Amino acid sequence: MLLSDSEIRLAVLAGDISFGGSFDHRQIQSSSVDLTASQIYVPESIKKINQVADISSLAIGQCMIEAGEAIVIELAEDIKIGKGFGGILMPPNALTKNGIIMTNPGHIDPGYSGKLTVCLINMGRYATALEPKSVVATLLLFSLSSMSDGYQRGPGTGANLTQLSKLSKDFANISERSYSNIRKTIRQYLAGALIIVTLGVTVLALVVPGLLTVFTGLLESKHSESKNGEAIKKLEDQLAELQAQLAKRNALPSIMTPATLGKVDK
Repeated sequence: MLLSDSEIRLAVLAGDISFGGSFDHRQIQSSSVDLTASQIYVPESIKKINQVADISSLAIGQCMIEAGEAIVIELAEDIKIGKGFGGILMPPNALTKNGIIMTNPGHIDPGYSGKLTVCLINMGRYATALEPKSVVATLLLFSLSSMSDGYQRGPGTGANLTQLSKLSKDFANISERSYSNIRKTIRQYLAGALIIVTLGVTVLALVVPGLLTVFTGLLESKHSESKNGEAIKKLEDQLAELQAQLAKRNALPSIMTPATLGKVDK
């Protein structure tokens, strides 16, 4: 059965449910409990783990979670749930309506104690500000029909290196995959361009010698035509000169008439 606010307060007063010394009873709602952020981690901060003494040193204060980005939050409350109770952790409506989703909502076993962590992803279009004490989870509490054996795995220790190392800065590692795809596309284009250039050089190597031969032949032909033209011009000039000489000889008999010859004989 889902516990109401009065039943949650009674369970807290009885010690069956506890949220730690810093818990504010105003966090108890009509049928749920607001859980707040304590340590906020950005997954890429794992790269700095060798520079710090422990993982808590990687935590940041106020965080702007950009569109597509993921963060890990260790909750401020130290949870202790009696063996006769169970819980369900949910994302609060104030976050989900802005596009912030929780990747690990789920059941909290009876008898659990320790820290809880949540992973949030901004699936909206705009950045959202989160900081310590921000409400980042809603806990629903139920009473069991009978007492259970309780949680057997020991207390929760909060955020850890394994959790951070498995997450990327943005959802589905889109940025890195996009860069990888861009690099792959560029390499493909470069490979294609290299093939085209290689083919072009090969074609030129085959065609240029033939073109040089043709061009050389044309030059030689032009040169030959030029020489032939000069020879023809010379022959034409010589022919014109011979014709002129013949014309002069043919004109002599008409000039030497009988009267002229008589004068010559006297």
